[in-house]
Amino acid sequence: MRFYLRTADWQVAALLLATLTVAACAGISKKHEGVAGGPGSEAALPKSAELSSYFEMLDRLAPGDPTRQASEFTAIRLASEQNPTASNRLHYAIALGSAGHVDSNPVEARHLISELLAGPSDLRPQEILLANAYLREFDARVALYADLAREREEADRKLQSADAENDRRYNAINAETQRLRKALAEAERKLEAVAEMERTLTPPGQ
Repeated sequence: MRFYLRTADWQVAALLLATLTVAACAGISKKHEGVAGGPGSEAALPKSAELSSYFEMLDRLAPGDPTRQASEFTAIRLASEQNPTASNRLHYAIALGSAGHVDSNPVEARHLISELLAGPSDLRPQEILLANAYLREFDARVALYADLAREREEADRKLQSADAENDRRYNAINAETQRLRKALAEAERKLEAVAEMERTLTPPGQ
């Protein structure tokens, strides 16, 4: 038996995975030379609040108002095109792959995130973890869609085969019915001929 996560479950799971992973990493942070703080300054790990823009974006893309969804998605796309920072590109990739709106495309979103992670970027540690979490989600959704497509094709094939078999049976029954009708008509014709012959051979008055 298969169990499928709802759209909201996928999104919450991905974000929680990234947040919890970074929280665990915060406990093993080390001191190093800070660019602005000077030698020996404590490295500041990104706070969970740094992902708030992604949570807010997903809230605005939530199902319920197609006009709002379309407007928000267009704004995110334009921001990534006009100011293609790593963060804007990641926002767009996540928005593009998120389910529940008409422009959802997890295949392209997976490609964009893979491309972003493969090259140099200024993504913060939490954003990298978030990107990897969504990459796994989109991988799973693409695989799920592929399974559903195969099952749909198999169901269509079986339905077409059943229809063809039903047509074959119908044609066979129809042909047999026509044969029986012809045989009955021929038998009735012969009986009528015999009856006519008997009337001819029987003397009048008998």
